[in-house]
Amino acid sequence: MRDYLLFYVNGMRHQISGEQGFQSLSDFLRNDLGLVGTKVVCAEGDCGSCTLLIGRVRNSQFFYESIDSCIMYLYQLDCSHVITVEGLKGDQNIHPVQEAMIEMFGSQCGYCTPGFVMSMAAMLESQETMTRSSIQDGLTGNLCRCTGYEQIIEAALSLNQKDIPKVTKLFNEEKMLLDFRKHVSKAVSSEFEERWNGNSQKIKFYVPATMDEALKFKQKHNDVTLVAGGTDISVQMNKERLEPNCVMSLTHLSSLECFEINEKTLTVGAKLSWSKLEEYCQQHLPQFAEIIEIFASRQIKNAATIAGNIANASPIADSLPFLYVIDAEIELSRYQPNSKVVEKRWVRINKFYHGYKKTEMRPEELITRIRWNLPEVEDILKLYKVSKRKDLDISTFTAGIWLKLKKGEIENVRLAFGGVGPVVLRLSRTEEYLKGKPLILKTLQSAGKIAREEINPISDVRASSGNRLQLSENILEKFFHECCDSRIQKEVA
Repeated sequence: MRDYLLFYVNGMRHQISGEQGFQSLSDFLRNDLGLVGTKVVCAEGDCGSCTLLIGRVRNSQFFYESIDSCIMYLYQLDCSHVITVEGLKGDQNIHPVQEAMIEMFGSQCGYCTPGFVMSMAAMLESQETMTRSSIQDGLTGNLCRCTGYEQIIEAALSLNQKDIPKVTKLFNEEKMLLDFRKHVSKAVSSEFEERWNGNSQKIKFYVPATMDEALKFKQKHNDVTLVAGGTDISVQMNKERLEPNCVMSLTHLSSLECFEINEKTLTVGAKLSWSKLEEYCQQHLPQFAEIIEIFASRQIKNAATIAGNIANASPIADSLPFLYVIDAEIELSRYQPNSKVVEKRWVRINKFYHGYKKTEMRPEELITRIRWNLPEVEDILKLYKVSKRKDLDISTFTAGIWLKLKKGEIENVRLAFGGVGPVVLRLSRTEEYLKGKPLILKTLQSAGKIAREEINPISDVRASSGNRLQLSENILEKFFHECCDSRIQKEVA
């Protein structure tokens, strides 16, 4: 056990403990280290001005990704290497990406520029081919108010990737790896006393080195706030809506990043990032990949986890309609102090939510894995997200539709709608109506009217209840025209 966090910034070693561990990375860089090239605008991970590279050790070497430093807290950084815009230059005056931004007039006020530069550097680091499409995707999480995106895209297109060395080669990675190997097997526990207005309370963060340590800590501290990616919790902390006094960071639990395919069953670890899951889905689950692509920026998807989306228990969580209709199961694990063993149980996601923000999870349990059976080739699967803008927006309404046909009739069906109640809803009455019916437009139109009666949406800032009721009816007709028209014509032919 140790009482400090260890990480490097631009090759420089830092040990952090106590109150400092509860700083956001962007605040630490700007206020403590004077690295003010990292800008902060939204403090929510929306604008990308605070983008930088974070390197974590995988298979005895560093793997670097872009992240939003405003919502990355120091207790998440143990045994990692952070590269800021100041770290790009090396022996040069400026980095080739920065030169390209100057040559192509990619910067006016310059406030957002460091974030754009770091996102491009991340693309170079992963050796991603720079095409207009890939650049637009890579820069989705970076906003600019004055320059105009065309000049920034032109700057990226002008880069000669073959002549640009990796940024990470500027640093002594062997020295850092050796240092991390000596520390990573030891859990981190740090505590301090916070005094304010005559009152005091103890604040603590804990970074377990193993799964057993995590479960034992959870058993003893039922009120602990769990942080994996932190893309939701950190926003709440930044906006002063949440002030946890006990945090457990799951940074080192690599066993929760598993990805396994056993025949037709896919099992993923609770801490698997959305970026990693998206890579698989693009090849094998394109319908789900379409949702993953638009629901968050690259910086967010590099940090956020699928279990976080599940545990947050939001009725508009973007993954839930898919997980509902694919009939996914969630593994819950806990440490049993009496028998001194880890107890695991699988719960179907349709039974996981008991009400708004209420789940099946016991206080001492952790989500450890999620699994589902892959759809058959002949199955029809379609997912929908309705929001005020297409990309990176909170959902107004979501839907998942899965059908199995037999000779033009609906043999089996699962429907799940989000944003229409306190939890995502399976539409059992509508499903029952559809079974055995011919897959024709009239069938889906009638089903839409039943679906409308099964939900009870509210009005809020994103939509009225009437709008959501109409969406629930319209979405089934939209599904027919998008997915069934051509299929039926082929079967008839």
